[in-house]
Amino acid sequence: MDILTISDIFLVVIAFLWLITASFIDIKKREIPNWLSFSLLAIAFALRLMVSISTGQWSYFLYALLAFVIFFLIANILYYTKSFGGGDAKLLMALAVVLATTPSFIQGNEPFLLSFVINILVIGSVYSLIFSIFLAIKNRKSFVFEFKRIHSETKKLRIFFYITSAICLVLSFMSSWFVLLLLVFLIFPYLFFFAKAVEKSSMIRQVSAQDISEGDWLVHQVKINNKTIKPSVHGLSSDEIKFIRKANKKVPIKYGIPFVPVFLLALISSLLLGDLLIWIITRILL
Repeated sequence: MDILTISDIFLVVIAFLWLITASFIDIKKREIPNWLSFSLLAIAFALRLMVSISTGQWSYFLYALLAFVIFFLIANILYYTKSFGGGDAKLLMALAVVLATTPSFIQGNEPFLLSFVINILVIGSVYSLIFSIFLAIKNRKSFVFEFKRIHSETKKLRIFFYITSAICLVLSFMSSWFVLLLLVFLIFPYLFFFAKAVEKSSMIRQVSAQDISEGDWLVHQVKINNKTIKPSVHGLSSDEIKFIRKANKKVPIKYGIPFVPVFLLALISSLLLGDLLIWIITRILL
């Protein structure tokens, strides 16, 4: 067994172990410690550099550097649009370095990192939907109330989609592609209502001062005495938390879905099945 194969096995193993640990912490505490992401990043870079020096195959390190730059940009976009928390973004960057090159024990034409990203999208969509349904059932009274409220407040939006759906129905006699658009315009608004109702009923809580953590997302600005604390993409700072605790005040915090388990499932599926989208399509066609 050559040094590249040993290195690839080691990288996959530590990624697997780190993701298991991070998944448990994310589910329990809804946060990912920085030491997990930074240690994984440091180990991956150090190992790839040492292997490149010993073998002379500098692409093994340079591809990791390129992957880090690309995913640094992607992670920041996800972070600043509040699609990902800071912990998720940092862990994604570290995983990009770990999986920058296709492991030598994996066969396939598609880059392994691309398969991993596609699998995150596929599994993440299903996972988020299932998790949201679970939250809706768990908080069904408040969910139903919020769904009805959002539904009644978006009459103009619904009318727009109904008119667009009617146009697509007429055009479907000309092309079958408009049938797909018809379904999209009929289903999309209710998926939107569902997502917003789940968010309002299950992901926003009034949290006591002692239970808030650095980085928690404030829903709206809070005025305490003469100081106003405004929501930030970076979440609550340590100084703001100290001020809130001193005033012993509850604040509205928005929690996201623990997403690290998706990274873990995406890694497992990438190793066993490759690109899930291609795997599903080939199964359907066959």
